[in-house]
Amino acid sequence: MSLATLDPMGIDPVRTHDVAERMVSGFPRPAAAPAELALSERVMALDGEIRATPRSLCAERAVLLTRYFREEAPWSAPTGDSFTMIVKKAGALAYLLRNKRICIYPRELLVGNFTSHRVGGGLFPELHGLAMMEDLFRFPNRSLNPLAVSEEERRQLLREVLPFWIRRVPATKALPLRAQLRLGAEQLDPKFYLINEIGGISHFVPDYQGLVTRGSDGYRHEAATLHQHTEPGSSACQFYAAIRIVCDALDQFAQRYQEEALTLARNGVGEARRGELLEIADACAWVPRRPARTFREALQSILFAHIALNIESLDNSVSPGRMDQILGPFYERDVAAGILDRTAAFELLGCFALKLCEIVPVFSRRGTRFHGGMFNGQVLVVGGTDRRGDDATNEVTYLFLELMDRLRTRQPNYSARLHRASPPAYRLRAAAALARGAVSPALYNDEVIVPLLESRGMSKEDARDYANVGCVEPVSAGRSFLSTDAALFNLPICLELALNRGRRFGRWKRIGVSTPAADRCRSMDELLESFRAQVEAGVERLLFDLAAIERVNAKWNPTPLTSMLVQGCIAKGRDASAGGAIYNGSGLQGVGVVEVGDSLAAVDWVVFQQRKATLAEVVHACRAGFRGHEALRARLRNAPKYGNDHPLPDGYVGRAMEIFQTCFAGRCNTRGGEYVAGFYSVTSHVAFGQKVGALPSGRMAEEPFSSGISATNGMDRFGPTAVMRSAATLPLHLAHNGVNFNLQLAPWIVSGPDGARTLQHLIDGGFAAGCMQMQVNVYDQKLLIEARDHPGRYPGLLVRVSGYSAYFDDLSPEMKEEMIQRTLHDAPCSQS
Repeated sequence: MSLATLDPMGIDPVRTHDVAERMVSGFPRPAAAPAELALSERVMALDGEIRATPRSLCAERAVLLTRYFREEAPWSAPTGDSFTMIVKKAGALAYLLRNKRICIYPRELLVGNFTSHRVGGGLFPELHGLAMMEDLFRFPNRSLNPLAVSEEERRQLLREVLPFWIRRVPATKALPLRAQLRLGAEQLDPKFYLINEIGGISHFVPDYQGLVTRGSDGYRHEAATLHQHTEPGSSACQFYAAIRIVCDALDQFAQRYQEEALTLARNGVGEARRGELLEIADACAWVPRRPARTFREALQSILFAHIALNIESLDNSVSPGRMDQILGPFYERDVAAGILDRTAAFELLGCFALKLCEIVPVFSRRGTRFHGGMFNGQVLVVGGTDRRGDDATNEVTYLFLELMDRLRTRQPNYSARLHRASPPAYRLRAAAALARGAVSPALYNDEVIVPLLESRGMSKEDARDYANVGCVEPVSAGRSFLSTDAALFNLPICLELALNRGRRFGRWKRIGVSTPAADRCRSMDELLESFRAQVEAGVERLLFDLAAIERVNAKWNPTPLTSMLVQGCIAKGRDASAGGAIYNGSGLQGVGVVEVGDSLAAVDWVVFQQRKATLAEVVHACRAGFRGHEALRARLRNAPKYGNDHPLPDGYVGRAMEIFQTCFAGRCNTRGGEYVAGFYSVTSHVAFGQKVGALPSGRMAEEPFSSGISATNGMDRFGPTAVMRSAATLPLHLAHNGVNFNLQLAPWIVSGPDGARTLQHLIDGGFAAGCMQMQVNVYDQKLLIEARDHPGRYPGLLVRVSGYSAYFDDLSPEMKEEMIQRTLHDAPCSQS
């Protein structure tokens, strides 16, 4: 089937002739697209410095926070109203920004540092930071994602931080002792689910549009005005006091950099650098307190807020959002005024992107299994529509597309929105970056996502103004606090329990609910009911535990700066963690849904349709790990699999999605928002896979599941259009929290003069068919194998993992192997 039959927009079908002769370079530039730009010497030098700098663990935040709560505002249970803590948290942020080390590095045009190191990650002892202590002596020498730790910092953590927080971590107050022990055991070695919200919420798109147009003065004035009309001592009264504290703290933070720039300008630097430092000082004197006047000031204002937000709470998935829409008007005004050109703007964007590379997450070895690749999830989105539904592509959109092609870094996590009226030049430029192997941008289909968000209760205008968070989770930018990565749930273990009366294969202890033995299941409906029972039981435990964590976060972990930059909170006088945002909710991720669907399809095909085995025989073979049952395994493996445009497995993947989603449909979190389903996996599809035995799909025990809604590795045998059709047939209206769909292509099918256009047509066809999201890897598997066998030889090799990019060297051995085993399509159309 050609792509033309899939495309109601009338896009030409993919041309497949001369594929072998195409080269990666040489694609044509559309006449409407701006000319290409080269990275400046400054940006290349900064990039080289950051890449060459060892990643470090930074104790500064943990030490300063401990001193503040020990000496300035004793950490104790909030008395009376829960918002008592919010003033303390505002004071804590002010203390951190006032006392943290600041530095302006040579060549920088935009300033601000996340940690005391050039490239580093902080600890959050009040959240989950104590869990990192188990690796404190291992960080420098561990084989995966090592972090340098100085002896002084280690001493401070052991002598100051650990003793203070060991009995004060709020998560320990969430449940009664017995339930705590159960939850602790599950979270130390997750089999059913991993609750990410234990470490805080964080995942959101701040209202940076509001910041650059209002300045902190605007928020300060609004909070002061509303404060006058609140009852003294009330929760709202304390909330507005906290907002004013963080506004002052943000301004003073910028002032420190202004003073540092002036000091450096007086200290014998060259004339050119002196001028740059004076410009930095001028910008820091103006923003973020006042509305930005220029493109540069807008970037600097956003950067100060972004750093402060990552210091206030968990430094993960604070996403800049629709930066081309925020910066576009500033760019146009500056160009018209003659104070900016494309080259200078491109350099400033490069400086901004590199600042986001200076922060890395700190995970223990346990956490790295589920969140591999050292990514922070700082999503930056381009394209799409405006609130009226008109195309929003502008000149800054193209500058970012150029940047993600030229400056290939792990952060930001770039995304591009596509819709029916997206300009051809924009589509082609995004495809060209991917065809060249940039692995960015990830692609998002407005025609699917906007109606999806509307069905979640968002207005059409707010839905059109969406951006994704962290990995793939769509939210209304600046209005949402949705805890999009609240938890990851292991679906295949529920199928294993359904097949074995609530027990894991080879284990006698029942950890699920008791369901009928396999030899009593007379139909697929009965098996599906057993699976549903196991999922329901697991989800009930998850929701019980998660609700307790939500209450703890609202009581002990308010985030006033975050709340200032989420619309709704100031109007309500309520912190974001307590439901202040316009849109509240939580995302629960169903991991391994394709594995469940393939297994159900194999049972239906082999047992009930072909009658080549009984269900009891299949379960017996799974229990034995298929040892002595190789012929049956081969039959199961050869049953129809998802990813080949076959209705049987595609339908069962959809049934598994529906079962998971309906287990909590209509249920609300403690912030008043609904729980919604997502189907992305980060790297948990590898970690959870290690906890599950052999399954009827023919998968062996402990093998990885597929990533998100991607096909199982090696099972999508009929080309990329077939696997896209499978993905498009799924009930994506159930995936309010997003999906990740991986597509791997051989370089030779998207190279040469027509290569980018070939990829563009492939993407357009998939989106016309109804795919929600797509991330494209273009690489030669031989290169990945060589990089696996020779760590360090390709330090800059980027790959798309599961909604985000990572350097291949930063992945675990198991995740590297999973990447290598992914199906690499070497023809652009289906072979069926």
